[in-house]
Amino acid sequence: MKQTDTATDIIIIGAGAAGLLAGKLLTEQGLSVCLLEARNRTGGRINTLPYSEWNETAEGGAEFIHGKLKLTLELLKEAGLKKTKVGGEMWQVFGGSWQQDDDYLEKQNKVISKLKTLKEDISIAAFLSKEFAGDEHAEVRQSITSYVEGYYAGDVNLTSSKAFLAEWESEDEEQYRPVQGYQTLLDYLLDKIENGRGKLHLSTIVKQVNYLQNSVEIIDSNLQKYTATKAIITVPLGVWRAEEKDKASIQYHPALPQKMQAAFEMGFGSAIKILLRFKTPFWQQDDYKNKDIGFVFSDQNIGTWWTQNPLDSNLLTGWLAGPRAYELRYSADDIIFEQAIESLQHLFSVNKEKLSEALINWKVYNWTADPYALGAYSFSTLQSEAARKVMVQPVENTLFFAGEALYSGTETGTVEAAFISGKQVASQVLTTL
Repeated sequence: MKQTDTATDIIIIGAGAAGLLAGKLLTEQGLSVCLLEARNRTGGRINTLPYSEWNETAEGGAEFIHGKLKLTLELLKEAGLKKTKVGGEMWQVFGGSWQQDDDYLEKQNKVISKLKTLKEDISIAAFLSKEFAGDEHAEVRQSITSYVEGYYAGDVNLTSSKAFLAEWESEDEEQYRPVQGYQTLLDYLLDKIENGRGKLHLSTIVKQVNYLQNSVEIIDSNLQKYTATKAIITVPLGVWRAEEKDKASIQYHPALPQKMQAAFEMGFGSAIKILLRFKTPFWQQDDYKNKDIGFVFSDQNIGTWWTQNPLDSNLLTGWLAGPRAYELRYSADDIIFEQAIESLQHLFSVNKEKLSEALINWKVYNWTADPYALGAYSFSTLQSEAARKVMVQPVENTLFFAGEALYSGTETGTVEAAFISGKQVASQVLTTL
């Protein structure tokens, strides 16, 4: 194919939350921006599904606003969009018995007080072995391991104890969802870009980034060329770690060996999300109608489930994260779906055939198998803090870097983290012009 050239001020690789906010802020300053996105849609690991298919707001990727997060809420307000508070009770189901953990706060305080005594950072696995060894602490070890894996998509053998403590203590009990899904907010950002001097190119897989000071040439998989004075790379950590054979891998000339090494020193977790839409919400009937179910944590293969409480909804979401999700990265969707149905069968004592008959629609999102993500979201390792400093350092004041994994703070792995990183990189770029 003949190479052609498209020139602009700033090229942004990736039209997820970080790339879109950076693009909005830069176009507002009168700069021309070219957004290159490998997918046939914007959003990246945000994936609000078509309302026509699900008859309600459904998220294949990021779903929650984890507390009163300043930048996310500011952007929602600016866009004229609303949020709704997540409702319902949290339940634990082990050995078929439904219960609520009345001792949770006591256990949490015990773990937090021990974490605070650490002088040097160690992994969560090492911390549990040191402070909570023995059969009498088996429940605490299981609880913390499940939390690190299920909530942070982390690996206890790699997760930083000090970072875990900081993130845990900063958590807000209240969580929210954007009323019409995250995509409405991203559409607002894109409208602002396209109403300025910005242009989006979908289904554009970047393969090569050639750069000199104040000069960037980017070549996609169709040998199309794009040139600019500067570029912002917002790809997920999984793409940084991709092998050359992977669809999303990018080659840099000159090479960026320090950044590549840093990418492997940070944590990047796996997650599988299963969406099931039923004819009726069976979890509000029979023995479960008085339980006001919000979240269920269990010993099943697909162990975590949540409803859309307090909304009137027939959607049930299954969740598996961390090392167990990584083990299923090559599994077919129908195999994971079967595990989900079997898990529900045991949790709710519902006949498998009855569940299947009541099912209207289902979809599996295996984010580690996704060719343009190769993982779900970041978690903090013992090396993450130092590695992030390497990752965010501009190269020749020409290449700049952003994304949720490159954010430093207590909101690791969230859309808020991506937005903050996008805002910071836009400021970085503007100071060099």
